[in-house]
Amino acid sequence: MNGTLRRLPVKGADGSIELIEIDGVFYLEAQGEDTLIQTRRKKPYKSVHRLGELAKKLPAPAFVRCHREYIVNLNRVRVLTTRDSRDYDLRLDPPVNRRIPIARNRLEEIRKILGL
Repeated sequence: MNGTLRRLPVKGADGSIELIEIDGVFYLEAQGEDTLIQTRRKKPYKSVHRLGELAKKLPAPAFVRCHREYIVNLNRVRVLTTRDSRDYDLRLDPPVNRRIPIARNRLEEIRKILGL
């Protein structure tokens, strides 16, 4: 085993722990003590780990911390858009279509990964 995480543990509605495929993850979001994991399904999963812990475990460069509250799967990004002259967002593929902010101190790293 090469140590690359292929599934993420998430909390099931009945208290069980489900394992979801990493390739299906669009983004992860810190919300208070919880980490929400958004996939194609409408309702996000709740992770059993905090965002900072997951940032260390997820495969780079596909998963990148673009903001203190978000980790995004760059394989699920459709468009890099400007919000104003200095701020950028990542717009995700359908069906999610969410705009995720990029922190100014992360923009250069993301551009480098994307080859821009």
